[in-house]
Amino acid sequence: MRLFLFISLLVLPLAASAPAAPNPPAAPAVEAPAALRHGEDALASGLWEIAATRFTQLLQDPMLPATQKPRVAIRLAEAWVRSGNSAEALVLLSQPFAATDPEAYFWKAQALAASGRFAESVDAFAPALDNPQAPYRREACLSRASLLFSLNQAAAALASLKTLVSDANPATAAEASLRQAEILLAQGDAHSARETLPPSTSVAAAQRPQAAFLDACLLLAESKPDAAILAFGALVEQPQGQSLNRHAAAAIGLADALAVQESPAIASKSLLAFIQEHPDSPLLDAMFQRLLQWLPTHPGLTDPTLEQLVQWIPSLPPPAASAINARGGCSVAAWPLVTEPSNLAAWALYTRAIGLQRLPTQEAKTDARRLLTRLRLEYPSHSLATSALLQTGRWLIDEGHTSQAIALLAALRDSAKAPALVGEAAFLSAQAACAAGDSQQAVRLFEEAAKSLTAQAADTASLNAALARLQQGELVAIASREAARMTPATLADLALEQALAATPPAAAKSALAAFVTHYPDHPRLAEARLAAADAALSTSPPDLAMAREQLDALAAPQAAIEALPPVRLALTRLRLTDLSDDPQATIAAARAFLESFPTAPAAADAALVLGRNLFQSGDYNPARMTLEKIAATESSPPRAQAAWLLAARAAALIPSPQSREEALLLFDHAITIKGPLQPLASMEKARLLIDLDRLADALALLRKWNDVLPKDDPLLLPVGFLLGEALIAQAEKTPALLTEVLTLYQKLLSHPQVDPATRYRLQYLCGQTLEQLPSLKNPAVKRVAEALEAYYSVLESAAKQAPAEWEWFERCGFRALALCEAAQRWQPAIAIAKKIAAFHGPRAEEAAARARALQLKHMVWEDE
Repeated sequence: MRLFLFISLLVLPLAASAPAAPNPPAAPAVEAPAALRHGEDALASGLWEIAATRFTQLLQDPMLPATQKPRVAIRLAEAWVRSGNSAEALVLLSQPFAATDPEAYFWKAQALAASGRFAESVDAFAPALDNPQAPYRREACLSRASLLFSLNQAAAALASLKTLVSDANPATAAEASLRQAEILLAQGDAHSARETLPPSTSVAAAQRPQAAFLDACLLLAESKPDAAILAFGALVEQPQGQSLNRHAAAAIGLADALAVQESPAIASKSLLAFIQEHPDSPLLDAMFQRLLQWLPTHPGLTDPTLEQLVQWIPSLPPPAASAINARGGCSVAAWPLVTEPSNLAAWALYTRAIGLQRLPTQEAKTDARRLLTRLRLEYPSHSLATSALLQTGRWLIDEGHTSQAIALLAALRDSAKAPALVGEAAFLSAQAACAAGDSQQAVRLFEEAAKSLTAQAADTASLNAALARLQQGELVAIASREAARMTPATLADLALEQALAATPPAAAKSALAAFVTHYPDHPRLAEARLAAADAALSTSPPDLAMAREQLDALAAPQAAIEALPPVRLALTRLRLTDLSDDPQATIAAARAFLESFPTAPAAADAALVLGRNLFQSGDYNPARMTLEKIAATESSPPRAQAAWLLAARAAALIPSPQSREEALLLFDHAITIKGPLQPLASMEKARLLIDLDRLADALALLRKWNDVLPKDDPLLLPVGFLLGEALIAQAEKTPALLTEVLTLYQKLLSHPQVDPATRYRLQYLCGQTLEQLPSLKNPAVKRVAEALEAYYSVLESAAKQAPAEWEWFERCGFRALALCEAAQRWQPAIAIAKKIAAFHGPRAEEAAARARALQLKHMVWEDE
């Protein structure tokens, strides 16, 4: 099983406590001892910013005795480190009066680590290894070991922990042994981990859950799944004293053990039960990855996992018009529907889609496509949104739609951040190109995939590239060099060339890291560091720590970077910032790049990074201008279409009538490009036209798509809902349109993609329309009876099983109730109210209360 390590990267001591003191005065003119106590009180209370202010005031006080200055400086540095201001702490700790304090080494090391300078932090913690009297020695050694392990230096991390294993404090020694056992087990050395695990009698109470978890992991690694089941089960049943991460990891460990001892089906059942009780678990990703792994190749229609996933998929939301009206018709309505972030719902949509695709029916496969579309539209910022796009491309290839797949995957390759996704998209595109007979494009795409993928996948891509070349008639050969009798300098040059040429990125990263370590004085060291940073950013997942370490080294005064291409260096720094998920810092870095290198070929990439991050940070006007410029100059149609669409969305979200009108023109640019985003751009434009009360234009656009789309196309449903909304709005002036609305909704009811929740919604809309239509036999009477039948049919459809969703189900029920009340038909009204209550939905108590009230008021009672 995969071991989840919970070693904190930095181990901080408890903040020093101080006697309680009254609120500190605002002015710094307090005598030194009192001000120092005020600062230490704030530090002990976790008020880092207030503590920093007090200590800063104190350092600036000329009356501060020189003997107290180092103590104040160290406390100020501590406050800055704890509050995230590590840069200021490093500047202060470099001052002579602070650097001499015994604690200075510790807080400097913490500040370096907080700044991402892990290698320097490791060195700064070193004084604690050989000095048992060093302040915070335990925290220093633990932090140093964690940093070394994060830098893939497991042996050095174990050596750092060895210092504490012999500590006089039994609790400290046991804690160090537990950390060693974790690292050894993560390295696959279960035997040594077992020998290192301390006896239970020496483990402090606070560390016992960690020890129990490690013991359970070891039992599984030692091929003792029955014992591991008992051990993990105890941890799951007794969460007291455990972190959320460790409790969730125990549930995963239990499932892994059950998969070995029992079956994947039982393991999945265990995980599903845990997720049901803990829907916000921090390890949902790992849990669903196992559920995907354990899904049967050919699941049944009633597979327990697929059935459970339905319960975690939210029902379709109400029509957009109601939400827009509730917000006063604000421009945000132009954005595609995005629901509240839900990791559980996103994973449920994705996993059920994968399962449905494995079913033999076309209906199930269409449902799978619909679920992935929902995932991308409702959770666009979730990491699975790009995975859903990749999966859709794979299915298109399987179904023979190669041109659609290539266009979709090209857009994914341009927009995805993760190298693994880019590589997979390139590999799939290459397969599609091969299927289409374009071996030249296949070679290029396979080589692109090999640069982004890792390990065996990259080798497979390289082999496929060679085979594609053979199809073109090229001669493919592998050359080798004789290294004997070469001088040390030549061997060093050769080592660098081999490292620079290494693929995939993971291999290049390792080779370049080894070169930097073995040849620290090589004249091309800066080139190797820059290449290592690029390789680290191209691995999956990106190794941000290594990339930052290499780029920090290039920023040092002694680094010889004169020979480095400045554009490449700046672009690599921009990539690091972009992958660090800091939109504001990325925006600043991208703008700096464009100011420095406005005509460089890489300026287009930097501009795209800038536009995307401006949009994500809500800075819509600059985002629009940036994206519009990219779209106007982009030569790739799918990429240009995506830029036009994003620019249009940004313009629509700017709260000004002029900008929203201009958004319509931007949508037109996206619509004129024949690509996978054309229907989406059309629907978003129609949505905006409706919001702007341009109903005739919206109707023309929506009627066009409603007519040209195949009758079983999943897009007919959202198009139909928008068309119905526009028709109803126009019907205020032209009531005859209500007949067209009713025909539209009745036609949608026969669509093969209509699930129960959508059916409830359509029946409600049919009923609302019928209530406004005159009777065919007597125009003076509305078609209320037919509306009642539409509403009541929803209640009838759920007679044999629980409703598929509650919102539209209960809307239909209460509207049927209201019609009976309006007609003073008290007995059916009471019956409908009781029927609603019998389903025990969210409004069951309200329905039951209505039934009782009607019975009391109108004296309608059941026969005795």
